Order: sequence, then C-alpha cells, then structure tokens
Amino acid sequence: MTVKEAPINTKLIVRSFHKDDMRELSDIESRLMHLGFMHGENIRITRRAPFSLGPLLIEVRGRSVALTPDEASLISVEVSR
Repeated sequence: MTVKEAPINTKLIVRSFHKDDMRELSDIESRLMHLGFMHGENIRITRRAPFSLGPLLIEVRGRSVALTPDEASLISVEVSR
C-alpha cells in the first residue's frame, strides 16, 4: 500500500519509493530522504485533507511533514507491528 492509501493514525514503515512520469527515481528518493522518509523509518499520517484533494500531514522523526497526494502515492509502506 502507499502512504496515500494508508489509514490515518496507523504506525507505518517505509518500504520503497516508486518512480513517477515526471522525475527520475533518484530525484524522488533524494527529496523524500531529505524530508526524513528513509527505508525502514516509522511514520504516521496525522491529518488528511477532505476527499483526498489536499496534502497529508505525516509525522516522521518527531516532526510534521506535508506531502501532496501525488508525493504520498510514491511511497510504499506497510503497517508496523
């Protein structure tokens, strides 16, 4: 599942990044890694705009980061146990 599809307030683990049509994977990975989205990192979606039209607020490494739905759909996650 991707961050965009994940339920709110669920502990998640980042597994991989997907390439989009506009940018190379290394560009996407670099940007997301600078924001704290590392492979194996624990994250949690804290807020989501209504109707999935706006940004998602995600807690990563003790801080809040906003991602667009397009950016959120590039991050594969699984539920943390």
